[in-house]
Amino acid sequence: MKRFPLALKTLRDQRVAGTAAALVAFLIGLMDLLIYPSYKKQLADFQYPDAFKGLIGEAGSIASPTGFITAEYFSWVPLLAIVIAIIAGTAAIAGEEAAGTLDLLLSQPVSRVRLLVEKTAGLVALTIAISLGGYPAMYIGSRFVEFDLSQWRLFVAVVSTIPIALLFLGLALWCSAAMPSRSMAALTAVGVLVVTYFLNAIGGAVDVLSGPRKLSPFYWADASHVLIRGFDWLRAGGMLAVALVFLLLALRAFNRRDLSAGGREFSLPWRRHPGV
Repeated sequence: MKRFPLALKTLRDQRVAGTAAALVAFLIGLMDLLIYPSYKKQLADFQYPDAFKGLIGEAGSIASPTGFITAEYFSWVPLLAIVIAIIAGTAAIAGEEAAGTLDLLLSQPVSRVRLLVEKTAGLVALTIAISLGGYPAMYIGSRFVEFDLSQWRLFVAVVSTIPIALLFLGLALWCSAAMPSRSMAALTAVGVLVVTYFLNAIGGAVDVLSGPRKLSPFYWADASHVLIRGFDWLRAGGMLAVALVFLLLALRAFNRRDLSAGGREFSLPWRRHPGV
């Protein structure tokens, strides 16, 4: 790892947020498995609104182990990894520039490509660690309660959340390299996250959105699909391909970026003073 100091620095910079997020994923995974037997009978007669169907995916019923773990874990915890990926991704370029440290990094014998690739490698490792944080808890919980899903299916379902987190990491990196400020990059990435998440959730209940719903990466990252049918290499590969495209766009934008010390002042055109 000493040969990749920028990747190590990136992990070190994000260690607090990454550790906290992985711990939250662990606790939620453990709690969900331990409480399921107590809620199983009550949920059998639970009448949930149509809008809730998007959170259950292909499971059909929240009373089933597949439906319960999809709604209570896979509908929320992957968002945690995505949010951390967006925060860390937008800090990679625009954040470093605003802090005045990007010039210092580039004054070392390191190219822009190497800087971004190493930072990306560190953030990928961080994102994977957070995404996998809940599985050890599921394994521990299954030792104490009866949960009618194999450990293998639970594991591959957790692994299937990694591609979508990397997709949003790639988007955040691109926004960080292409946009003038970190705040604008973060708002853009979070905006895409919110729109696509609710498009998938609401599209499961609204017929007119059933087609556009397939434009959401959350539709292709449905954990219930993996729990029922097994790992889908095509879906995962498609999201990883999109993540790679975002990374290539980020590299291109970073190579063309004019750096400024201490970040940039940005304002809307109609708010600028005359002569500025």
